[in-house]
Amino acid sequence: MEEIRATLAPWYLYIKALHVIAAALWSFSTAVAWVFYLKPALRRAALSPADPEARMRRDHYLELFDRGALVEHVALAVLVVTALAMLWLGRVDLTRWSFVTAKLWIGVVLILPMEAIDIYLSHLGGNKAGIRRTGDMARYERMVRHHVTFLRVTEPIVVVLVPLLFVLAVAKPF
Repeated sequence: MEEIRATLAPWYLYIKALHVIAAALWSFSTAVAWVFYLKPALRRAALSPADPEARMRRDHYLELFDRGALVEHVALAVLVVTALAMLWLGRVDLTRWSFVTAKLWIGVVLILPMEAIDIYLSHLGGNKAGIRRTGDMARYERMVRHHVTFLRVTEPIVVVLVPLLFVLAVAKPF
């Protein structure tokens, strides 16, 4: 293991750069779609439940959002792998409270469970385009409700956590 660590050590800053790029992609890849497209379409469909155009737009944007979330979730995988690599290469003492352990706890306790649910809702059992292809529109509507609830619950969490994580990474306050 020491040989691997010695081989990778000179690449630490490149791994860190990749980590920062992945953090930015994870943090902001779906934000514009949520705020400017999906959220207004959801609002319009909720206010006009009898309007087929509003429902069609809601469904279209939800399905596009599921597809677009792939960037976020690939970035998350890169973020996790590079974080683990930097912890290992940097021989970080995880028994001491620091900005690194704070970020790690936020990631493990809040972000990973939240993203696991998001991955299910976007790509696995909750993928709206896949459900539409089966013709099970009752399930489609159930998954839409679950996903919309998830997005509304997690929005304020993400709005607080993302800037906090960036402050911890850049300012290193403790």
